[in-house]
Amino acid sequence: MNLTLPIREFQLFLFSTDPVTARKAINAGIDAIIIDWENQGKKLRQENFDTQINYDTYDDLCRIRDAVPSGQLICRINGFSKEHTPMEVELAIQAGADEIFLPMVCDVEQVVQTYNLISGRAELNILVETVQSLECLSELSKLDLNRAYVGLNDLHIQQNSRNIFVPLMDGTIESVRRHFDISLGAGGVTYPPNGRPIASKYLINEYARLGIDFSFLRRTFLKDHLSMDMDYMVHHIKTAYYNALLRTAEQIEEDFRYFREQVGSWTANPHYI
Repeated sequence: MNLTLPIREFQLFLFSTDPVTARKAINAGIDAIIIDWENQGKKLRQENFDTQINYDTYDDLCRIRDAVPSGQLICRINGFSKEHTPMEVELAIQAGADEIFLPMVCDVEQVVQTYNLISGRAELNILVETVQSLECLSELSKLDLNRAYVGLNDLHIQQNSRNIFVPLMDGTIESVRRHFDISLGAGGVTYPPNGRPIASKYLINEYARLGIDFSFLRRTFLKDHLSMDMDYMVHHIKTAYYNALLRTAEQIEEDFRYFREQVGSWTANPHYI
């Protein structure tokens, strides 16, 4: 074993508007809670796809602010617009958000304007989930960002790919990782043996291979929690990532081959030809 191998921390973020769940999550080792305001135009663009749309509120953000420690509250606002973004940024900061996620980034100017609106009062994160954002990675990577996250759902809709996991094997994530030296996230996870149609442990293997530093907890995580202790699940997710970093080159290739076969056999896009 290479004892000098750098071990990256794998962070987990949970969407929740319930203070009891939020406190339990932080105590279990989940790194931040996300309040999700993004819903404008989402139903239309994700129609017929198995996605989740949240309608969280300003009051939700205030309530969770009181429940979690400083530095562990994130707000995802709507995609940039001159009409709504200034107000949403102000409300998110007023309610105590430590980080703000800007989704559906299409160009550098949108991010620059949002950064200027925040004016150092919170950290700015972006979601790379449009074809346009992939085309301006070099420019985006030069901005003073805190995190970037590859949104697999919207990206696969825009690319009309077979399913959401294609970017993990077609070079897309590698390209994003090469451009950004900040914390990079992608996809979602739950208790490693669970998750369909591809078990979460195989996704975690690929996140480790690709240099992914954080992920959102999937909808199934809270369903799994009905029958399992949250501390237990978080421990096993983070342990699975740690172990994935310690694999040999042969194990990494074997796991990737299996993952590639699983992705290639599954079509979730109703418009895919």
